[in-house]
This record gives sequence, C-alpha cells and structure tokens, in this order.
Amino acid sequence: TATDVTTNNTATDVTTTNTVTDVTTNITATSETLETLETPLNVLDLGTLLKSAEKTNLQTSKACEIVIAIANLKKDSKVSEADYLQDENFLKIMKLLEGSNTSKVEPMAIISSLKALGELGINNESFSVKNLESTLTWSTRTCPIKELVMLLSFTLNRRKTESQNILFNEVCKSLERRWVELKDGKLFVSLLHYVELFSPQFVAKLEDRIADLMEEISPGDLALILAELGRKKRRNVPLLKSLTFYLTKHRNMLDIKQISDSLFALNQLSYKDHDTLERLCSQLENHIQDTESSPVLRSILTSLGQLKYLHTPVVDRIMAWYQARLDNNIPMTMKDMTTLLITCATLNHNPVQHSSLLEHISQHLAQDLTQPDQVWLDTVWSLTLLGRVTPLHLESVLSPAFHTSLLYNTSNKTVGSTLKLLNINAAAKLLYPAYQGPTIKVAEDALLKDIKVSPSLAKVQLTQSVMEAFSTLFPPPRLLRTNVNTLLGCVAEGEFVCDTSGKPLLVQDLSDNFGSAEPVKPLPPNAHRMALVTASFQDCLIGGGLTGLTALNIRLMEAAGYTVFLVRWSDWQPASKLVARVKMLDGKLKQVLGVEAER
Repeated sequence: TATDVTTNNTATDVTTTNTVTDVTTNITATSETLETLETPLNVLDLGTLLKSAEKTNLQTSKACEIVIAIANLKKDSKVSEADYLQDENFLKIMKLLEGSNTSKVEPMAIISSLKALGELGINNESFSVKNLESTLTWSTRTCPIKELVMLLSFTLNRRKTESQNILFNEVCKSLERRWVELKDGKLFVSLLHYVELFSPQFVAKLEDRIADLMEEISPGDLALILAELGRKKRRNVPLLKSLTFYLTKHRNMLDIKQISDSLFALNQLSYKDHDTLERLCSQLENHIQDTESSPVLRSILTSLGQLKYLHTPVVDRIMAWYQARLDNNIPMTMKDMTTLLITCATLNHNPVQHSSLLEHISQHLAQDLTQPDQVWLDTVWSLTLLGRVTPLHLESVLSPAFHTSLLYNTSNKTVGSTLKLLNINAAAKLLYPAYQGPTIKVAEDALLKDIKVSPSLAKVQLTQSVMEAFSTLFPPPRLLRTNVNTLLGCVAEGEFVCDTSGKPLLVQDLSDNFGSAEPVKPLPPNAHRMALVTASFQDCLIGGGLTGLTALNIRLMEAAGYTVFLVRWSDWQPASKLVARVKMLDGKLKQVLGVEAER
C-alpha cells in the first residue's frame, strides 16, 4: 500500500484467542494434584491408617502410601493437623521417611509423598522432606527419561530451600546429559515448554534430536511440537522446514484442532510458506462442516488473517458454517462476528454468495462499551472496507468524543489506529456521499496533518529503488512530490501530474493534495493527477493479491481524483541496472495512461 502499517488483526486478541493444546499434558498435572496411590486396604479412616503403621517391619513404600492417604483426608477436610502431628505412629512414619530405604521407593511415589507432606503441613526443612529430596536427586541419573521430565515439572516451582535447588539443578543437568534417550514426541513438547531453563547448547541438541527422529514421531505430536515452537517463538528455519514437510505429508491424520494449532504456530513464527499453508488448508476443508467448535474456527480465521493468506475454500466454508447455524436460529456471538469481519477485511475477501451473512453481521453489530475502543475501530474499519458500514457505525467513531479519546489518550494511541480512523473519515466523505454525520477536519489538526509513518526496512528498500528510477522520468521537486501525506490515512510514495502521453507537468501548480487543498492552477484537459504507490511483501497477500488495507487506500486515492500507479514488489527487479528499471517504469506508466485514455 501507500503506507506500511501493520495490517494484522490489531486488537483481535481481545476478540479472538488462539488456544493451543496444553503442551505439558499429564506432566504438568502431576505438579498440581496429589497422586492417588493405592492406600492400605483402601481404608480412608485416619485411625485405621495410623494403626497400620504399628507393624514392626513396615516398609518405606507403605509408609509413603499412608502419608499420601492421610494427605487426601486432610485435603478433603476430614482431618486436621492436631489429629496426627503428635501421634506416635505418624512420627514413626516420619522416621521411616528419614531412613536410607527411601532409595527403594519409585520416584513417582516419592514425588507424591513430598506433595503429601506439604499438604500435611510438614516443614520443607524437616529431615524427612530433605531425605526424600536427596533420594530424588540420586535417582535423576538412573530413572526413566519420562520420569526425569516429570521431575522437572515437579521441581520447577519448588525451589525454596537449598536441597530443593540442588534437586532442581541436578534434574536440569541430568536432562542435558541424557538427551540422547529422548524419543517420545510429548517429552520433546514438555522440554520445549521449559526451554528457557536450559543452555543454548542443550536446546540446539534438543532441536537436532527432533529433526533426527522426525519420521518416528506421530503427526499429532509433530503438531504439538510445532505449536510449542510457536508459543516460544523459536524460529529454527531448518527444523520448521522438516517439521512442516512431515506434517503436510501426513496431513490426512490431523484433526481440525491440530491443523488450527499448526496455523497458529506458523503465524506466531511468521513462517509464510505458500505450499505448507495450501496443503494444511486443503485438508482443513474436510473438517469444517462437522465441527461444533466456533473458537477453533475463530482461531483459524485469525491465523489466516494475520498470515495474510487467503484460502478461499476454507474461508467460504467457515462463512457457510455460520450461515447454516443462523438458518437454524443459532446466533453468532460478538467474537464470531468481529473475527470474521476483520479477517475478511484484512484478506480483502468480500464474496457475493455470502452477502446476506455480512449484511446480518452489519445489522447486528453494536459497540460494546466494555471492549477497548481499538476493537470497535477495527470493526468499523472492516465494515467500511467491505462496503457494509452504516451511517450509525460511521458516526460512532467519527464523533468528537470517540476520536478525541482515541487520538489523545496515550494508552490507546498508535499510528495504525490513527491511520484507520483517517481511512474511515476519508471513506465517509468520498465513498459514502449520503452520510451526513460528523467528520474530522484533518487539514486543521496539526497532529493528523503531520502524522509520521515508519515503514519496514523492506518497504524502504523497495521505495528507494523505485524512486531512484522514477526520478529520472519525473525529477523532484518541480515534477514529483515524494512521501506525501494524503490525509486519507495513507502515504503516497510519489505524487505527479502528466498528460495522456505521459509528459510531465508541474506538480506544485496542479496538485490539490488529494482533495485537501485548492490547486494553484486548474488541471488542464487530458491531464492526470497521479499517485505513485509501492506495494511491498507486507502490503500483499501470500500467493498474490493486495491486502484489504492496500486495496482500500488505493480506492480512496482514486475517489479523491487520482490515478494510482502501483508498483508491486513481485514485479520489481531491484538488482537490474538503472536504465532497465527506468524503462520498465516508463512502459508501465504508458500502459496505465493508455487504459485511462481508452476510457
């Protein structure tokens, strides 16, 4: 577009949340609940439990079971500390837990016992607790790798005493030593979840191990691994290429949630590979009709919108899914309507066959005062782009109270939201002539008149290369204005005037600054006011086409009386010699003017 503003679904996190499967599965759960091990004779009576400890040859493993059972009673408020702390049999159990025979107890039972002791109010500095922790420390070298990962989850939030810190550090060291034993996909997911705890060298080995075992890991686990990489923003491109290759190879084994999570991860990692997205979405088509979950569909829509990838069959099937529910008198939630609108607007997708659905959304959307102003601004902007905005919608954001709060409240103010507001203001004047409500006098507002846009590096490089060549045809400043604030919510890389044959005319005399100023001289017959606009990769959809923001900016400039001379990144050869670039622009300009002349 003429601007390089973020076209992601800004503020859609408020309206739609991408959810990812709990990566730690049962591993995290072990650190949150007491393990329910079999208690002696399944008796849950405190007196009987304590009496069972009278045996002269009571084994340490049985002592652990008794402690766990008593803790469960305490958790259910069936006993209090006064009932057992001074009991002789309970003290005998504590003495057993201080002995060397704890080494014969399974690590998972020790973990449950430690949690039970915490529930029973036993101090972390007590010798029984320290002894069990010491036993776990020694077990880290020999216990199964799965249990070691569970130990990591258990010890992570249990680092209050010296022995607890020693145990945690030993678990981490053992994992770094024993990484070659890792084979299970879910264990990789769990370790990636805690990736910040490990050295960069170990993380690199972990990712290499995943790559080596890729063919042996199930597609479902690959989707979990990809999702966790997305959550942790770990953009290892070789690993991502391998992951997505095997994921798409076995895409028929993925369900809608796994594909949704994969799209979420690819969006988080800004991994915009067209083939990967195409294959995942082609599989996704088959699942949409049978799903009952609108949050999953919202997640898919948000990911596609933020990736700027329009897969028409998927988006249309989601819209058909919502229409079918409406036909069955199942209403759309505000989140559903807002997410669908913003995604369609971002992707510049306005299908005629779903016009009744979009019209329904337009008629039923109203501002939710509990939501941030940014969300409503995005919604009205989307309605404006899709041609579904009503006078009431326009008035709600162009009223002095709303736009003053948005522009001058430092917590809400962003360049992107300001430009969207200006888009809506320009559309109200130029695209909706029947609108009679309030508008913003941009030319009289110092803040809006001089708004500064910070383009991306890629946009800057593209624009510099184009302007270098174009300045040969239209030298500034007499024949070319550069970096022009149109006051329409976008910036034109260049503004110039020429006749039908492409001959330059004095832009300073003939420019009306996109309708915001009177020209020094009237425009001669057969002359054209022109806007030079560069469209970088970020201004275009994956696979071709313009984003909704780019398309709207072009429509507004055309409505202001300008012919837009668009140069896309995909058509431009920056490495070409200057002469070749000049020739390309000259030919393209004549082509545009020729089309205009034929009209």
